[in-house]
Amino acid sequence: MADGTHFAKFDQIEAPLALNAAIALLEQGAASEDITVDLGDGTLTRADGRLGLKGLLQRLRGYRTILALNAGEISEGVVAMRSGKPDMHPDVAIILDALKDHG
Repeated sequence: MADGTHFAKFDQIEAPLALNAAIALLEQGAASEDITVDLGDGTLTRADGRLGLKGLLQRLRGYRTILALNAGEISEGVVAMRSGKPDMHPDVAIILDALKDHG
């Protein structure tokens, strides 16, 4: 991944959080460094990249946006960036800005 995240096996995992619950904790600044997030289908993720919790929050927001786009749930939230340019959802703009700032 862009922030240096890699796959790793963890022997002991405590109570993985659901995606939205983990995002809420991270946004509030209330998540610990050993947070584990359940992405579904047996996939877990942690803040193990070089950006730590900040990187995890970016990845989780991006993942949630991709899930919503795939489900067709956010079409009403799309806003025009400027004339002559394609429309972009605000969450996608946040992800792209974060990549630009940390790219």
